Amino acid sequence: MGKPKSLNSKVKKLAKKKGLDSDQSSYTIDQLLDKAGDMLDEYKYELAQKFCQRALEMDADNVRALEMSGNLLLELGQTESAQQCLGRAIHLSPESGHTKYMTAGQLFTGIDSRNLYLKGVEILQKTVSDAASPDVAGELSAALVALSELYMTDLCDEEEAETESRRFIDLAIQADGGNSEAWQALANYHLVTGSIEEAKEGMNKSLELWLPQHLNWSQTGEGKQSSLSYDSRLVTVKLLLDLEDLDRATDILENLLEEDDEVVSPWYLLGWLNFLKDDPDYHGNVRHYLNKAKQVHTMNPTDDDAMVAHIEEILSEIGSEEGSDKEQTEDLSLEDNDLEKAAKIAEILDRDEETEDMED
Repeated sequence: MGKPKSLNSKVKKLAKKKGLDSDQSSYTIDQLLDKAGDMLDEYKYELAQKFCQRALEMDADNVRALEMSGNLLLELGQTESAQQCLGRAIHLSPESGHTKYMTAGQLFTGIDSRNLYLKGVEILQKTVSDAASPDVAGELSAALVALSELYMTDLCDEEEAETESRRFIDLAIQADGGNSEAWQALANYHLVTGSIEEAKEGMNKSLELWLPQHLNWSQTGEGKQSSLSYDSRLVTVKLLLDLEDLDRATDILENLLEEDDEVVSPWYLLGWLNFLKDDPDYHGNVRHYLNKAKQVHTMNPTDDDAMVAHIEEILSEIGSEEGSDKEQTEDLSLEDNDLEKAAKIAEILDRDEETEDMED
């Protein structure tokens, strides 16, 4: 009969099952959380979760572990659990660490969200000085922009909404004049309040801070890549459409498609942009982009039902064109488990990409 397994071997087996080898099981909490952070940066959420869970098993009230778990749960769409982790971290360490307040602010609405951001700003301001790093100034500016946007959305019915929104925008620009989103917030504020020329000035300032450099980087490898997220740039496009700045909106949308052409929104917005030109000569473009949006939606569905309905509304309004591209008549509906039809749709998308490459 073989030698019975020791308790130590069982511990090692359990650690291995959890994704933690024998060396990792002896890590300190900070070392485990450093590893979790690395996994988060690489979008390896399952592994990151294992490291966080191990850290919390060692100390259930470790603030850093709770905050990192909250961030991870937010990425995984588990909002309620994220709120609980961040709420516990705030309870344990209410007067230090601004980031947990900024993250929690995203998970709540209205007054609750405002109060969380205000506390985060209060903590941040204690660290700001003439010698503060640009990162600190940028974080403070971003938090102030978030507060201004709250007063233009959730808190828009408050008596002080307009004045508070403008006050936080001014503070955001004062904190970091190089924050393009602060200038964009100013443009949006002026647009909402009916000051169109001022809105255009704010938008020009915002775009000057990133768009030429980003387009140059994407086209030549020189310049500088923007840190703005894909979704943030889509918001910029929508504001440009409201300001009737169609050329720069087109530049951004085409760049977004080069980055990822499997998102419905940029195809839809290019169709909508061409429709806004109010010229039948552009209706071919409208049909092309909106039918492309429908194809992408079939393969990678969006949950924006209003967008999908608007696509159909526009196509219905401009009507079909006799002899138009085959994509106009392709049946792109997809039933569950219809693998043959899915393969056909993929062929259509690949064919369209090859055609566009040849045209380029």
